[in-house]
Amino acid sequence: MRRAKQILIIGRNPALGADLTALRWPAGTEIHSFDGPDVGLLDIERLRRNVEALAPDLIVSIVGSAANERAERDRTLTQARSHWAVGDLAEVAGARNIPLLHLSSDQVFSGDRTTPYLESDAPDAISVFGQAQAAAEAEIRAHCRHHVILRSGWLFGIHGHNMLRTMLSLGKRGGRVHIPHDHVSGPTPARELCSALRQVATVVLDTAASDGAGHTVHFSATPPATLFEFGRVALGHAAAYRVAAELVPISPSRFGAIGAPARRTELDCAIARERFGLVQPDWHEALAACVDEICRTDTIVSEQDLSAALVPMMPRRGALPALLQRDRRRAV
Repeated sequence: MRRAKQILIIGRNPALGADLTALRWPAGTEIHSFDGPDVGLLDIERLRRNVEALAPDLIVSIVGSAANERAERDRTLTQARSHWAVGDLAEVAGARNIPLLHLSSDQVFSGDRTTPYLESDAPDAISVFGQAQAAAEAEIRAHCRHHVILRSGWLFGIHGHNMLRTMLSLGKRGGRVHIPHDHVSGPTPARELCSALRQVATVVLDTAASDGAGHTVHFSATPPATLFEFGRVALGHAAAYRVAAELVPISPSRFGAIGAPARRTELDCAIARERFGLVQPDWHEALAACVDEICRTDTIVSEQDLSAALVPMMPRRGALPALLQRDRRRAV
């Protein structure tokens, strides 16, 4: 009986983790998912022992933190999570000739150009997070011959802390929502990105014996948009759920906000389509579905919370509510 191919997913990414492990993977594969500290990231000897014990045929890395502002404030932690941990993983994978698929970011680029970035363009990040991601990519190329680095744009989805959930939460309170208008990228649905990772992983497993080269590919949704444009469409869909707010465009790059993203990081995704068969999704369609799911879930949760709060207040059969009893005693 043929042994199932083992895929090891490493990293805590609330926006991706649940969807990635819940995917239906091809027959003949087994998925094992671990948080970084659990498998030994930043402790290379422990990491090496765990990888040897698990003996995966492919490692999928979603390691790293994507919060730009937090990254700027704690540079050492950012380097540890997004650079050094990935470097250890690449060294261990390379030593055992295990293919490594790593999720990176469009923030490895400065965003100073008006045309889409190619995979061959040299990283020139301006943020701490982008620089850590670029350094991690360099570690992978140096230590792991058989690798795929997949760069993507900013993510949105129903899980984790992301810009869509933040916009909808602010919108429920009414008033103003301040959204940057000078960052252009491909808003990428988390579920579609997970499907892309699965597709790339499948191709890597099928070609592991014949293709020992390293590849860098880009994947993001289309068309490119600013966060402000994205927010306007999102709140338009959410209006059906009584979510209303005034959008106010701001320019964090101009005002020097901590951790402001690169201005224009549109990615050219031709290689992903040609080599791995990845088709860029239209973010408008995915956004409408996400808004519906988030708003419906929040409505159900709110109704359940209200019901739970009312239960202690309901009187037992044959007894007056406590509030009325107290009022009656006062009256006497």
